[in-house]
Amino acid sequence: CSGGSGSDGMMMTGLWAVAQTLLQLFILLALAPVMAWALAELPRWINGEAICGPQRQMRRAIRFWGVVLRQPVAPRLALVLAISLLIFVVLPAVTTGGAFVSLANPLLIGLLLLAGRLMLGVPQQREEWRRVLPAVLVLCLTEALIALAAPGADGLGGLCAMLHIEPAPGLEGALGACALALAISCPPLREDDMIQRLDGEKSRQVREMSRNVAEVLNMAWLLLLADLAMPITVGLGGSDVTGWFVGLGGLLGRLALVVVVLIGLRLTAQERSERLTALFAGVALLLALAGRFAT
Repeated sequence: CSGGSGSDGMMMTGLWAVAQTLLQLFILLALAPVMAWALAELPRWINGEAICGPQRQMRRAIRFWGVVLRQPVAPRLALVLAISLLIFVVLPAVTTGGAFVSLANPLLIGLLLLAGRLMLGVPQQREEWRRVLPAVLVLCLTEALIALAAPGADGLGGLCAMLHIEPAPGLEGALGACALALAISCPPLREDDMIQRLDGEKSRQVREMSRNVAEVLNMAWLLLLADLAMPITVGLGGSDVTGWFVGLGGLLGRLALVVVVLIGLRLTAQERSERLTALFAGVALLLALAGRFAT
């Protein structure tokens, strides 16, 4: 009987992990158009312009997913969309109890997202590589700092759980500085960026689908930045439903903070600043080393 009850408990734990992952996926997909609206419209509102709510973005997202479910998608767009959805189910956005959270390696996830960014449309290669290469270096630094300060962590999920047990202010500050360096070097794609990338595309449907895929990819990038910036706010996997909602509140707070920072960088014209990227990368290294030697 004890063996049977243990098996049932493991099955329930597995089902709860899958349920959390699917619920997280749907929540992030619903948030993607809202985040796209916030990044596009809130800077205009701060500058005193009249704006509308996110209803248009929501309707466009609903139409997009209707088309995706009914019709085949261009291979390149399908691959970028698959990368984004994979990130949604892998990152410990709400809690560390997701079914695939053990795969949340920040370097691998970041490289996949940057590859997806390069596959969207036809970017200006020189300009785009100026954004992507610094981001790759910061991602490598992030991976090295985690290995240095938390050698036993199993990806971002294990790191979040470890920080709940034994807080490490030096590492948390270093990860926040890395997230800021990534936000500066490689901000989310804007509407102007997509117009340039799709300049030679004659199909209206492909252009529209590309913009929607870019919104989903941007959401995955925001999620990575949010999880790196404040990993301590990710909920623990062994918690109940109440703990899951606490983790959801932490996710919304992290995303709001990331949006505020990105808008601030845009309004102050500090996006894509190589000097600031190098500065915050250096700050991250100093904080991680200081925290390591302090222990």
